[in-house]
Amino acid sequence: MSPLDMLIFFFFILVTIKAATSCIDYWKDVDDEIREASAPAPSKAPVRASLSRTVRTGIPSSVRVTPIKRVNKPAVITAHTYINNDHVYLKDKGAA
Repeated sequence: MSPLDMLIFFFFILVTIKAATSCIDYWKDVDDEIREASAPAPSKAPVRASLSRTVRTGIPSSVRVTPIKRVNKPAVITAHTYINNDHVYLKDKGAA
């Protein structure tokens, strides 16, 4: 293996390492932004709830829980094969 080949391989190795590290840094930044956006806002004073015997924690019988309807339901993907039988010959295109 000539020194030129070794230099070319070394260059590609360096480029690959640089691309991998920049990709990892990018996704860490995206994760940090998501974490900051989803974090609850800090409150001014902590609220302490006191439990008493008069507070009912159960659901009354007159209340019915209904499931949440999805608005953007994903499309159902079915297996479909598309076979194009239309051949374009070179003579039709004027190439030959």
